[in-house]
Amino acid sequence: MDSSPKQLELSERLRALAAFLPIFQAPGFEFAHVESADEKTYTVPSLTEPARQFVKTCYRDGWVTADKGFNWPEWKDTGDAKSLGRDPDPERMARATPEDLSHLLTVISRQDRFVDGLLVGSFSRGLLTRIVERAAALLTEMS
Repeated sequence: MDSSPKQLELSERLRALAAFLPIFQAPGFEFAHVESADEKTYTVPSLTEPARQFVKTCYRDGWVTADKGFNWPEWKDTGDAKSLGRDPDPERMARATPEDLSHLLTVISRQDRFVDGLLVGSFSRGLLTRIVERAAALLTEMS
């Protein structure tokens, strides 16, 4: 069986994201850590193993899209993107579609390539947890 993102059922993709919810919510969970830091050295946080698995899952299951039709640099500045990510509106997140989640994860992942620590900041601000919470809710709604 081909397990490319196009071949996976939406429920499987949502389940894979939702599986990170108890991990992200576990007391003391760290998404990343700084291995060595001093005042004179610029350091980039190192992702923990669960965080690396989360990123891998996002790419593997097609949540981070390589679709040429999605202009993520433009979308990230829309009102919709802001209400889902930068200036979170809980009501808007409660209505987020799988496509919305994909757009958010794409923007976060792509921007992290240019802005070190953006992914970690997205976790620290609770955005990644809200995304996996919504994935879990969508999965429940589908049942």
